[in-house]
Amino acid sequence: MDKHSGRPGSLWLDLLHRLLDANGGKMNGKFLLAIVVVALLVVAGFVAFRLILVDMILTLKDSR
Repeated sequence: MDKHSGRPGSLWLDLLHRLLDANGGKMNGKFLLAIVVVALLVVAGFVAFRLILVDMILTLKDSR
């Protein structure tokens, strides 16, 4: 690969470099906004999943 291989998180850095290279090295506002929105949706989905899971566990514990 390139100089970024071997470090933790190098997959994300490689992906970002490839996306920037495909866009001519420029990151416009729409692309950055799309990355932020997708990241927020992933975090919100994870938090919702964890809350639902905790609620189900507590409901099962209370029913005994």
